Amino acid sequence: MQYKKNPIALVLLLSFFITACGEKKESAPVKSDSQVVAKVNGDEILIHQVNFQLARMGQLNEEQSKLAAKQILQKLVEQQLLKRQAVDAKLDRDPNVVLAIESAKDAILSQAYLEQVLQKANKPSASELDGFYESHPELFSDRRVFRLQEIVVDVPKDKFLEVESKLKEIKGINNIATWLKDNNYVFSVNSNVRPAEQLPLAMLKKLQPLKADDFLIVPTDKSLNVVHIAAIQPVPVTKDKAAPIIEQYFLNQNKAVLAKDTMKKLYEAANIEFVGAFSDMKKQNLIASSEKAPTTALPENDKVDKQVSEPVSKENELVDSSNLDKGLSGL
Repeated sequence: MQYKKNPIALVLLLSFFITACGEKKESAPVKSDSQVVAKVNGDEILIHQVNFQLARMGQLNEEQSKLAAKQILQKLVEQQLLKRQAVDAKLDRDPNVVLAIESAKDAILSQAYLEQVLQKANKPSASELDGFYESHPELFSDRRVFRLQEIVVDVPKDKFLEVESKLKEIKGINNIATWLKDNNYVFSVNSNVRPAEQLPLAMLKKLQPLKADDFLIVPTDKSLNVVHIAAIQPVPVTKDKAAPIIEQYFLNQNKAVLAKDTMKKLYEAANIEFVGAFSDMKKQNLIASSEKAPTTALPENDKVDKQVSEPVSKENELVDSSNLDKGLSGL
């Protein structure tokens, strides 16, 4: 049976396992009739089950909550029907099913403990929030929305310097495309609008000092990327609006450090022995590996939360997209 490949089946079976265990307890709490929202062949579905799933869906208004609750209840009814069929077929005794249930239980419990530990992560101080805001003007006070055109050129590595030098001499993105075509270089063209937080930080730092109509050339492993700044629109983010975003970033960072420290302590305190085919594994190697796990430091491709993103209004657009794309559309 492919339970590992079928997460839905695994969830259904785990739900059955938990429910079945509850039925065996003589001291199970008495349910009031108001808690029961459906009965399926005599088996009850409780409002708590609906609310548990509803809470995982995030913020919903009243109308959305009512609709979602009905959809959740329908799924729970389907789950109950399937669970009963599984019991009748004695699948609860199948070794693969039992193993899948135990594996899921272990994952849920370990995650629950880790989440409990991470609730103790420290929130950043006001000075840390202010410092981060001031040190990243490109993401906040001087945030910009870039309209970019990009030409990705397939170039052998031994030709990088030669082609890059030639491209820097050419004025205008359309003339660059023409030269590439005339010299039989394979390339692709695309254009897009990118707010600062959707750009890799390394790229953003290169774009920030440039102005409209400038371009830069970015080498990659297999290509040269010519990035043309067709237009720039300033869209700053105030400190008040940035504060919860920065706070969440620091909180995630602190949680990552706390998780790493917790695992290190658990490893060091545990008696771990590997045998058989895994006898070459050592506890110290696991500790060393866990210490190298990256924290949530801002990587080059990190993106500030979508909350800072604001659509570029039609009235304030610096360049009309249809006109922008005309120059490269035929290439």
